[in-house]
Amino acid sequence: MWTSWRPSWLPWPLESYINGVHNLNEPQAWLFPIFPWSAFAFVGLAVGLFLLNDWARKREAQTLLFAGAAGVGLIYLGLWLNARPVQLYAVIDFWHTSPNFFLIRAGWLLAILTAAYAWCRWGPGQWGFSPLIQLGQTSLLVYWVHIEFVYGRISILPKHAVDIPTASLGLIAIFFFMLGLSLLRTELKGRRVEMLRWFRKPVKAS
Repeated sequence: MWTSWRPSWLPWPLESYINGVHNLNEPQAWLFPIFPWSAFAFVGLAVGLFLLNDWARKREAQTLLFAGAAGVGLIYLGLWLNARPVQLYAVIDFWHTSPNFFLIRAGWLLAILTAAYAWCRWGPGQWGFSPLIQLGQTSLLVYWVHIEFVYGRISILPKHAVDIPTASLGLIAIFFFMLGLSLLRTELKGRRVEMLRWFRKPVKAS
């Protein structure tokens, strides 16, 4: 959508929603255009419908293991297709517009889904406190805030200017910060009425 099919007749703010090129003539890493990112929504919808049908619910463990195996298959399929001399598109940006990279990422998501299930069903999630379960209970808040720290103006690390060890430390820092935020949200959730009463408490005249 950014080469021969590029809708350059649109104003660039609208065009960016389609191909993510902004006004710089090539895809930008900090934009998430409709193509290919909307495909992940449909993958999530398909997987969700599959997991919620009666057959899958009766065979929960087998279904999740199958999803993990399918994810590994998609990863290898994407790698295999990317190594072929003939590609679907004449010009692609692997990290942003490649359908092969989309398959790889979708495969990783399925594999992570299976790993998360195994963690909660058979692993440390059964031992007591589980960070994975805790983050899942406040996933929308965590997603919104972490976007600001990773891509927003309050990014904790300079963009495109750190090495792998520094980025890894940043990832760990964001994880613990998001976990703390999630715990705070859970703690305050049941005290909303109490807090409102405190704020509305009349001030006594001296």
